[in-house]
Amino acid sequence: MKRLLIATASVVALASPATALKLECKVTGKGDGFIAPNLFLEFEPGQQTGTAYDGVIDMVHGAPIEAKLRKLSRSDSEYRLNWSVNNVPARPRPVRIAYHATVNLADNSVIVRGSIRGATNLVTGTGQCKVR
Repeated sequence: MKRLLIATASVVALASPATALKLECKVTGKGDGFIAPNLFLEFEPGQQTGTAYDGVIDMVHGAPIEAKLRKLSRSDSEYRLNWSVNNVPARPRPVRIAYHATVNLADNSVIVRGSIRGATNLVTGTGQCKVR
């Protein structure tokens, strides 16, 4: 937990353009786990990448990782970030999880989905974000 707080402070302290959005999201996972309760996203609309950071990323990388960013065509306020985390501790062996988060800036909602390689189930979560 201490590493998560230190890394979160590092993300906030990084110099970034004034138009970058920094979101702190509280997420409720549904199902089999692998959805962390706190998700930190940072991106600048119009760019192709942003960053993602949560407890799963912290466990494996210890720092925020790059996420691909795209604006969704169905709304001016919706964005999708995609990232993958390899070697997530699991039984019987570590897994790779491909995540995507859909953020709606109009109501500050987030939907997180994860697909575990080699498994048929998806991990999902929903929540609310606040701009930091």
